[in-house]
Amino acid sequence: MGNTEALEYIKQAFELKSQKSYKPAIEMLYKALELESDNVEIIFQLGELYYLLHNYERAEQYLGRNSSHKESLRLLRDIYFERKDFEKALKQAEKIPEDVDKLIQILSKLGKIDRIKEIEKSAKDVFIYPQALYDNNEIAQAKKILEKQEPSVLLGKIYFDEGNLEKSKEIFGQLSTDNAEVLNYLGLFALEEMNFIEAIKLFSKAVNLDKQNPVYYYNLANAYFYTGWTAEAIKAYLNASCYAADNMDYRSSLAYLYYENKMFDKAQNEVDFIFSNAPNHHQTVILNALLKLERKDFLGAKADLEKMGVDDDFALMSLAKVYCSLGLFSKAREAIEKVIARNPENLSYQCDMAEIYISEKKYEQALEIVKKTIKKNDNFILAYVLGAKAAYEMKDFKKAKSYAQNAISLDINYAPGYYYLALAWFEEQDIEEAIECMKRAILADVGNAEYYAKMSEFYRTADDIKTSLDYIKEAVSISETAEYKAIYAELASLNRKGNLSKK
Repeated sequence: MGNTEALEYIKQAFELKSQKSYKPAIEMLYKALELESDNVEIIFQLGELYYLLHNYERAEQYLGRNSSHKESLRLLRDIYFERKDFEKALKQAEKIPEDVDKLIQILSKLGKIDRIKEIEKSAKDVFIYPQALYDNNEIAQAKKILEKQEPSVLLGKIYFDEGNLEKSKEIFGQLSTDNAEVLNYLGLFALEEMNFIEAIKLFSKAVNLDKQNPVYYYNLANAYFYTGWTAEAIKAYLNASCYAADNMDYRSSLAYLYYENKMFDKAQNEVDFIFSNAPNHHQTVILNALLKLERKDFLGAKADLEKMGVDDDFALMSLAKVYCSLGLFSKAREAIEKVIARNPENLSYQCDMAEIYISEKKYEQALEIVKKTIKKNDNFILAYVLGAKAAYEMKDFKKAKSYAQNAISLDINYAPGYYYLALAWFEEQDIEEAIECMKRAILADVGNAEYYAKMSEFYRTADDIKTSLDYIKEAVSISETAEYKAIYAELASLNRKGNLSKK
């Protein structure tokens, strides 16, 4: 009777387990264990259920009760491995010598490469052996072995690490896209080619296959960021941080996204969180300096960046920005020249130099850079915008409109092109045309407070105080600067007076 009743409880436990109802399944197994207290399989099933509930301490209590039960030993080994207790994992793995791949994986984590090599002599074609070599920095030997085998993720990864992207891409192109890691690398290649939409598709597929891998979420977030899909990028960065809470690089990227989108309070909150965990986090120190710059703490930003004593591109470009704000243009140019020397083909850095010349009111020098940049790449849209900006400042409105129109011809929805076109028309006293162009600029970049403020100025010039007030109100809602608030107060007063006079 006892055996039949116990079997019924076990059967119910299996059904509940298949439904992922682990706690009720445990209750059924306890009832079975009361009838058959020495049943090894019941004890193992209890250990496995506690493992599935991530209650590793209780799982160990049951799994450790029978030192000869292979499945219990395997699960104990895996529990220790997941908890990074590799010495204990090794003790269990040594009791199951036939699981060679897992034994090698654990030895690799412990850096016992000599012992792995001994195993390899007697167990040929163990795939994880090259992985062990790779994990222990014997990459050349791992590569030598892998090149004699079928194309693999690890070989593609080695070529990627070496900077041989063409060879890496060739290998990953031969592998099944049912593998999340393959999709991730294909996404990285798409990013490299600036094919952001394709990158988003590939990283999204990788995430769907491995929903708890922070790297895939992070790469997806970067792809969204480059595409300008801010809300999606924020969500993906948060997911990456959720699954890798100790990785401050992920939080720093999120903070930079907030900064780029002028969400300065949110950026500062992230920065403060990072500093509470990693006070000297490199990227965050730079970002914090940029946030100080936004608060007009020019000297504080300058001191922070100079104190770092580093010359990576991000730090130098940030320092150049601070120097410009302080009017130290020669120092700003010196900083950017270092970056250009390291990246001579990067046209964005050339345009940054043109920006400095514009700040110095050296418009001709800026336009020379613009012309050279366009000659190298006539589709480089930022150069046309800088040309429009320099020409506008020189009061050459015809040339400004020409550059702006060229930018728009490259991207019909490019807001800066419409912005400078609007400014030029306004200076030529064609208010109606200026307003139409600024409407297009706002439509293409609805979160830009400067555009609303300029539109407010246009309508004020046209004596439409009510509409002017509406636009400055939008500017204030986006960026509560003292300047915008003062304009709003003045226009509100004028609007009230206008309404009273009508009465």
